[in-house]
Amino acid sequence: MSEETHQPEVEETVEQPTELSQEVTEEVVEKTEQELEIERLQQENDALADKVLRAQAELQNVQKRQAKERQDLLKYRSQKLAEELLPVLDNLERALAIEVADEQGQALKKGIEMAYSSFVAALKAENIEMVDALNQKFDPMYHQSVQVVPAQEDQEADTVVQVFQQGYKMHDRVIRPAMVVVSQ
Repeated sequence: MSEETHQPEVEETVEQPTELSQEVTEEVVEKTEQELEIERLQQENDALADKVLRAQAELQNVQKRQAKERQDLLKYRSQKLAEELLPVLDNLERALAIEVADEQGQALKKGIEMAYSSFVAALKAENIEMVDALNQKFDPMYHQSVQVVPAQEDQEADTVVQVFQQGYKMHDRVIRPAMVVVSQ
């Protein structure tokens, strides 16, 4: 019997640490689960904060892009009209190039000069300017070569030697390139 009595005590002693370690293990597991939940929530919070920052940055970029588009729209508002009116200006220039000898022709030419001057002033008021081409170095951004001729002795190669049609620009944009003859 003493063996039987002794055995249950041993079992009780063995059971007590098992219950204690089970409680400790449960507490550790519970703390670990809480820490994992906190870490998961922190990561989720960080991800959401990152999304918010990205959305704010995207919104700022959209606002900047729209502001630039509005600014460009205002800056170049008369470009289409200028493109439509440049042939009229070309015709006035051709009319001024005609030589007249009689008084009636001179009076008519004077009227055309006045109209031409007013037209050019109106274009300048809208920041539309003639592209300087004659005797300039050929620049494909502003000039369109329609013919190439051999360079004269006093000319450099790739120089505009004749302008067939004036080019125009508005601010930094070319409305129409100048049609030119280039020395080679």
